[in-house]
Amino acid sequence: MSNPYPTGPQKITIGAGTCIKIGFFAAFGALLFSLVVSVVIAIIGLVAGIAFLPFLQKLLNGG
Repeated sequence: MSNPYPTGPQKITIGAGTCIKIGFFAAFGALLFSLVVSVVIAIIGLVAGIAFLPFLQKLLNGG
């Protein structure tokens, strides 16, 4: 039984405008991802700081 679909590499022509759009949206997506990760890390740090605040105050007061 033969395969009705072509096998092997297919040649695709992409214009310069399409390449620029792909690059722009890839960079934009990376920027948004890094912003989301930064916000999540900041929230975790804030929660951890608030949770350990009594311990840090006791430690700084020499207790």
